[in-house]
Amino acid sequence: MTERQLTSDPLPKNLDNNINFSPDGRFVVFDCRDKGGINTNRRLGVVEIATGKVTIFYTQKPPSLGVGAASFLNANSVVAIHALTSGLTYDFTVRGGMIIATDGSGAIRWLDSRDVVPPFTPGALRGGTHKHEPDASGVWIGFTYNDHIMKGRGSDLRNVGVSRRGIRVAVPDEPTGANFTGESFSVLLTACVDNPKPGSDEYRRAEGDCWVGRHGYPSSHGPVRARAFRGTVLVREDDEDRPYGEVFVVDVPDDITVAGPAGPLQGTERTHPSPPRGARVRRLTRTAENADRNLRGVSGHLRADGAGRWVAFIGKAAIHGSVSSQVFVVSPSSGEIRRLSSVPEGVTGDPRFSPDGAYVAVAGSDGCVYAVSAGEADWGRARRVAPVGPAMPHNIVISPDSGVIAYNRTVDGVQQVFTCEAR
Repeated sequence: MTERQLTSDPLPKNLDNNINFSPDGRFVVFDCRDKGGINTNRRLGVVEIATGKVTIFYTQKPPSLGVGAASFLNANSVVAIHALTSGLTYDFTVRGGMIIATDGSGAIRWLDSRDVVPPFTPGALRGGTHKHEPDASGVWIGFTYNDHIMKGRGSDLRNVGVSRRGIRVAVPDEPTGANFTGESFSVLLTACVDNPKPGSDEYRRAEGDCWVGRHGYPSSHGPVRARAFRGTVLVREDDEDRPYGEVFVVDVPDDITVAGPAGPLQGTERTHPSPPRGARVRRLTRTAENADRNLRGVSGHLRADGAGRWVAFIGKAAIHGSVSSQVFVVSPSSGEIRRLSSVPEGVTGDPRFSPDGAYVAVAGSDGCVYAVSAGEADWGRARRVAPVGPAMPHNIVISPDSGVIAYNRTVDGVQQVFTCEAR
């Protein structure tokens, strides 16, 4: 059990729990946000795993301010949240996905398109995308989304969407610079509602999403491309409507350019954008129905194994009479739920499935890092792979070969990058 502190300089290095490892496993990408958040950051960089060398490869040009949460798209570029280049103030609904070269050239291009002028444009969005996650092919990129038009009408919901690269969606210019044209056709996959009916499968937030497997989840008809997400449902308790997170999965159709029954892809001046035909949503967990209220709800950013057999999440378990947070997995195919971890002091943060599906990395509540086996022969065996540290590990990410775990710890108020060996 060994841990390396790769960085120690005063520059903040936030991994943000994305696709941070380069495809060859040599680097991890970070943003330089401090306590002010993404809206105060202009820079992206990488740390070389072998040497700890830090390189800043992108600095925003004025008047743009706000870049972060980067994921490697391929060996030469990342995709990240980016403020509008026109200088409009960064906001959850005023941003987009930007593809950025990692060679230091400053080359950028928009991933998604944005059109805030009615009647809007199919394949373009009217708000801000976030948490961009490429699939194994690099053709599809998932994201979360907040709508600018509906926020102005008092409906500020967070939905899950997807961009299909290679279908350019041109939008008209807008005087303030609020519109831009990207290289992808983008749609929402979910349909949140402001006031879900308590006890129903309606949800008011969709987030914590991930791709399910490299090629989807297994079915009798072959692999199904899908994204899992955490949806917030309501339950009536003690004359109050209380929110709980649950795991959902949505199938992603091959053709996302055809509108579904809920309405136009691009939305209207009075409605949110609607999902395409074939975007089928299913609820996988029902912890909110547990008779023991202490065991209700799921948390954490969801992560699936490469085969698409399991989606990992954080739930509550009663072990030896004490309730703690533990890692659970759910099958997107059958809905089967199994508890994976039984760590006495519990776990915290976001679980991370290794690419090979052999284990889930997660932070222990005492500040260590565990690798919890997902193999049938030693299911649930938890090994400490990093010791208790000076601060809680967070933003856990795993190398493409599943051998190295990287994460942040805050040291003297600065987020630094640490690594440990998974085996």
